[in-house]
Amino acid sequence: EMYGTDALRFALIFSTAAGNDIPLAEEKIRGMQHFANKLWNIARFVIANAEAGDFSPANRTKADEIILNELAEVTKSVTDHLEALRLNEAAQDIYDFTWRKFADVYVEASKGQLADEKLSQNTKRILLHLLVEVLKLLHPFMPFITEEIWQQLGRRELIRDNNLLMVTSWPLK
Repeated sequence: EMYGTDALRFALIFSTAAGNDIPLAEEKIRGMQHFANKLWNIARFVIANAEAGDFSPANRTKADEIILNELAEVTKSVTDHLEALRLNEAAQDIYDFTWRKFADVYVEASKGQLADEKLSQNTKRILLHLLVEVLKLLHPFMPFITEEIWQQLGRRELIRDNNLLMVTSWPLK
């Protein structure tokens, strides 16, 4: 009740290497609650600024190229870790990408790009693409919050897929 199911589930997976005891403390669960809040904040920012559609390679900035390459790398690593049943490593990789690269770096860089008329439309579409892919990668670990955000995207017609997130195609690695 205090921290939420997704925070507890993510803390359990994040801290557990196969064959080891779980080094779990309340601080870890609280930290994952902060991560869930960060995901909500990212989603609110993206929803407020998003634009459906494909992004163009013509108007990409250096920040765009870096984050899209990092997304491809994390998609591959998370997929590989899940296939090898290294759940904690998959969780750590998507956590690091979401908080440090997407939120701390790209969302901040996007604020300037959104103010630039030439870059704005493409940036809005890249933000939405990043959020959609992060939701897919996080869904096995945090199914409730990711599904709720997914449904909000669908209600605002920002995604074409009206299915539940849990039956949506996994990102290609």
